[in-house]
Amino acid sequence: MVALSVAAALLFAAAPPRARAAAPRTITAELGREFTLRKGQRARIKDADASILLTGFINSPCPKGMRCIWSGQKVELELTVSGATVPLDATAPYSAAVVRSDYRTRAALVVSPRGESR
Repeated sequence: MVALSVAAALLFAAAPPRARAAAPRTITAELGREFTLRKGQRARIKDADASILLTGFINSPCPKGMRCIWSGQKVELELTVSGATVPLDATAPYSAAVVRSDYRTRAALVVSPRGESR
């Protein structure tokens, strides 16, 4: 049993490191241009004192053949402007459009000045 444990430890130690590097926690994005964020990742908006953080997902579709009171999918975002978190509503100076998402790990977004949409 000890010999098996030692052999397993040697195999584990000799295994090559994971090839895939972790995504950076913060990226830079441009207003009006599509970019992709992973859950927990932030985009600093170039030429604006703003950033957007992808905080999570809601993925609750109604099962086929069922009647649901509530179902849906949502990308949860947090907008920061001049160091303060602001709600992503009609009063925010920027809007965020979800272009596509797997509603588990990542979402493609476009952030635009309020009044401009993609």
